[in-house]
Amino acid sequence: MPDEPSVIGFLVRAAREFRRGGWVFTGFHWPVLAGQLAYELEGEPFTQVFEAGASVHGPAASIPTSTTDFPSYADVLGFTGTTADVLLGMARRFDRVILDAGNVDVRGRVNSSLIGPSGAPKVRLPGGGGAPDIAARARELVWLSGGDDLRRIQRKVEHVTAAPRPGAPVRLHTRWGVARLGAAPVLEELADVPGTDAFVRHLTALGVRTDVPVRRRRPATPDESAAARRVLRAASERGYQVARRALAEM
Repeated sequence: MPDEPSVIGFLVRAAREFRRGGWVFTGFHWPVLAGQLAYELEGEPFTQVFEAGASVHGPAASIPTSTTDFPSYADVLGFTGTTADVLLGMARRFDRVILDAGNVDVRGRVNSSLIGPSGAPKVRLPGGGGAPDIAARARELVWLSGGDDLRRIQRKVEHVTAAPRPGAPVRLHTRWGVARLGAAPVLEELADVPGTDAFVRHLTALGVRTDVPVRRRRPATPDESAAARRVLRAASERGYQVARRALAEM
């Protein structure tokens, strides 16, 4: 039997990445929600830094809706510098960088630009923002992919919007499990939720090693699950579509 809704387990596991401590660059979309949830979990103290230069030293009063939504976290706000300072000067100093993955491949590269030929795209995606600069300089990179479409995980993305620097540790969190990406991608962790068999088959077809010992995801505690639901409800009220879809699933 599943230990919790797959999206709840995903969000809790992503939040635990923040609770490893240190300074964490937080991208938008799922990373913001995971960062907000992390303050309700046990672990090491941590500080978040957003692209526009804000450093956040506690849970925001309301979930920010953009990198410049300073009123949302004014009560816990520090100031690290400008966008250029954060992306170009500080990227290598962060303990880890946590970003949202739209379409991601097994080498750790993402496409958030467009689908189809550059001259006549079928779909235009939101773009990379500061992700290309921050990912290329990250000491450790964590991608979050909270959707339920396995096709978003690819052998090779059509267009490379952002890519990790050579040799940097890269991990991908999904609702079904966690994979280490790069030149020799390997499955690291599986959740006890529906869809894991298809997830493993998909990764195997992409060339990810799945024939190694894989740890089972530690289930979310009742308190962690309740906290994740609170974050999703708050995010839904702030207009986050991923949160609304997640709540509809449950």
